[in-house]
Amino acid sequence: MSQRDQWGEGIDEEILENLMDLKEYLETRIQILNDELEKIRALYKIVDEVIISRSFRGAESLLKEQTTQTRSVETTDSTLEPVDRVPLKTNDGVLLAEALIQPQNVRIVPVKDMDFNVNTTPFQSFFVSRILESMREKDDEAVRKGEILPEMALTFEVISDGDILQEIRVNNYGDEQRLREIRNSCRWTLEKMFERKEQS
Repeated sequence: MSQRDQWGEGIDEEILENLMDLKEYLETRIQILNDELEKIRALYKIVDEVIISRSFRGAESLLKEQTTQTRSVETTDSTLEPVDRVPLKTNDGVLLAEALIQPQNVRIVPVKDMDFNVNTTPFQSFFVSRILESMREKDDEAVRKGEILPEMALTFEVISDGDILQEIRVNNYGDEQRLREIRNSCRWTLEKMFERKEQS
């Protein structure tokens, strides 16, 4: 073997040794990082459980307070003034109904003599099924997942005299966006019902 070949072989051995050392170092680092990751995951789980526990207790406490307030209000519901009154009108300005808004509750009362029939399209097919039922199902799913308490889920009631709509009551509507959706959807629905009534 020539001196040049011996020199080249010596370099290869040195590189191989360095690579073996590097491999051993990387394996050690991987093990350390894996151990650290396991500890971080364990700590994360503990923190997450504490947050969920505290949030649930806070929500439960708030709900008890709201329930107490609601019960005291129920006895005088007929005399309770709404926080806001919003007229629901057609694009031409015809008054269809009035939305009586209270915190987390809204009552939609049609104008007298409008005689909206609950069987007129699109009341059941759109407003009840696609808007109110959809919101209720979403809240029921949130209850099943433990995201909200059962008492905080949306409920609604359609009150009619025979087939004539008297009032729509929606409890626990949630946030302002949901309230706007309910109000706007109902206005559009009543307008379509009014148009059909005028054409008949």
